[in-house]
Amino acid sequence: MGLLFKLLKSNINIWQLIGFMFVNLLGGIIVLSGVQACLDFRNFSEGEDALLSKGSLVVSKPVTAIGMMGSLLGNPQSFGKKEIENLSNLSSVSSVGEFVSANFEVQASVKLGDVFLKTDIFLEAVPDCYIKDAFSAVGNEKREWSASLSSDTVPIIIPRNYLNLYNYGFATSRGMPQISDNLLGMFPIKLYIWGNEGKFTYDAVVCGLTDKLNTILVPMDFLLRANDAYSNSGEIHPSRLIITTDAAEFDDSVLGYLKERGYVIEGDVSHVRLQSLVYGLIIVVISVGFVFSILAFVLLGISILLMLEKNKDKIHNLYCIGYSSDDISKVYRTMLVVFDVSAWILAAIVTSMLYPLFSDIMENASSFFVPSSLFWIWLVAIIMSFVFVLMHSAVLMRRVKRICH
Repeated sequence: MGLLFKLLKSNINIWQLIGFMFVNLLGGIIVLSGVQACLDFRNFSEGEDALLSKGSLVVSKPVTAIGMMGSLLGNPQSFGKKEIENLSNLSSVSSVGEFVSANFEVQASVKLGDVFLKTDIFLEAVPDCYIKDAFSAVGNEKREWSASLSSDTVPIIIPRNYLNLYNYGFATSRGMPQISDNLLGMFPIKLYIWGNEGKFTYDAVVCGLTDKLNTILVPMDFLLRANDAYSNSGEIHPSRLIITTDAAEFDDSVLGYLKERGYVIEGDVSHVRLQSLVYGLIIVVISVGFVFSILAFVLLGISILLMLEKNKDKIHNLYCIGYSSDDISKVYRTMLVVFDVSAWILAAIVTSMLYPLFSDIMENASSFFVPSSLFWIWLVAIIMSFVFVLMHSAVLMRRVKRICH
């Protein structure tokens, strides 16, 4: 191996190869930084409230005089199966979820010190796939999002503005203690349900808060069974829908379609647009990085082919005196492995060193920001170095075999 390297190194321009490695290094840093930025923005956009975090909009029909008359006659405005199917068929809509409402009377009561509060409430449920595992748990105990009619405790998620209304309105005006997010789950809540066969009581615990839905959510399996057991009403079509889009592929035609139909969008449209914009910019950055990397890959490949052409006679003579094409190509393969792997490993090291600076800025900008693991940086770097080595080696070995034969 050492003798072969001495014979073949005369036409190797080491500074040219270092230049190609530098370009690959620059492209690798851009690509890896873009991958990490994509992961971080996902965490940042979800924030503390991960419920319906991925470009989800809540859609309802507007309240009109005709709709109000229909509600009085027992025919409230709702979405039919055809309308739901049309929404599902839109190109950038990934899923459509239906709200299920309680068809029975519900009251909730809670005791705060010597004060006993009691009020009528409403319950709704959405498919469990929209209640993400990462939603903000209240207190230190993470509760399972599930319940049945025989359960001792029913988990609920309430809008954060309910808590704010109590803390900054009711509590301050009545001289009552304010409640923090972490303490909310410690207060026992009673749910009183009036059904076909009388009154039923359940314990409830607030296990999550949301800024994205103005409704009190209970598990879907619990509400479906409760409607069957406690209500005589027949099938009721949903009055609200959740439309989920992939922010990286968000299409304004969805908003145009909703506006054309006169639907009311209850979600944060600006948040969805922002996600689309930022993801688009990140994709552009990653693409630029890949352009640099591919350019370095092509130039390095051309450089190796030129070196093989300059050493064509030497390679052929070495083959004639007994060296195999694999032995000869091993010299160049070793060099390619060193340069390809070094470029991506150095890119991962540099990106890992620069990342804490970025994460500190983001943590100061928002308490919701949670730094992502650097695992994906290293995984992408290893995969890309393997791909580059494999492709360069394939081109090299094929060319050496042609020269030898």
